[in-house]
Amino acid sequence: MIRTTGTQAPPRLDAPAPVLQGAGLAALRGPAVQQLLRLRGQGRLSRGHVRLAGQCLGVSQRTVWRWLARAEADPGAVARPGARSGDRFEATADVRVLLAYWKGNASAVHRQLVARARAAAGERAVVVPGGAPTQAVPVLDPVPSLSTFLRAVRRDLTAGERAALTLGPQAARAQDVFGKRPRLWRNHTWEADHLQAPLLVDADADLVRPWVTWFIDVATKTTNGTAVTPGHPSRASTLAALRAAVFAQWSVRPGRRRPGSGAHRQRQGLPVPDSPGRSRDSRCQGR
Repeated sequence: MIRTTGTQAPPRLDAPAPVLQGAGLAALRGPAVQQLLRLRGQGRLSRGHVRLAGQCLGVSQRTVWRWLARAEADPGAVARPGARSGDRFEATADVRVLLAYWKGNASAVHRQLVARARAAAGERAVVVPGGAPTQAVPVLDPVPSLSTFLRAVRRDLTAGERAALTLGPQAARAQDVFGKRPRLWRNHTWEADHLQAPLLVDADADLVRPWVTWFIDVATKTTNGTAVTPGHPSRASTLAALRAAVFAQWSVRPGRRRPGSGAHRQRQGLPVPDSPGRSRDSRCQGR
């Protein structure tokens, strides 16, 4: 016979402890950093305190140490440690040009930016061989740290852009979803894509690089319809390419014949007219 009592069952040891998330967890960062600073002022701060704070706040020990260093340098950052500033570094067009010169080597770009900033300030800088010319290197004040610069490059550039800078345009296709669907049968799936042509054309007295929008059939990889526009791709250019693909089915689909052609009229049981001034026998003999 099993006798039950009114006591609660002991908690499971493998059950995860409740963890705060979102705004509730972020609100604890300020009091935790203040307590850690208080312990440091008393000379009692240890790695165990930092490790415990990181586990409670869901961050690494390195992040907690960075919060402490920033709080000591800027007392106003104690209330909101880890908050992002509105002027974070971003990979601008000039940075992308430097990455193209260095074929995607972000560390080399950062070294050249540091050397350019030191030279502009009159300091002695190490000459960085190769890369972009001096006039193409912008002067940043201040120059972000290497970790911040690498983080901005990974955030602002897609995987395809980074692959294109390192290995060329063909490597960017490996990171793309275009043309990766399974081949089933003709006209089962169409795909559309945009490409900026590597040439300049005259559009209303302005030299622009046109954009080409096209549709392909996934099964046959044939181009069904295209549209060329002087501006960036839009809904209008996509619909124009789609209209060209739909209305050109009789002329560009493989294995099909244009309505009115000889093979089409033969299948319909209609007479096939000869070309003016040329008989069918002469056409056959000339083949």
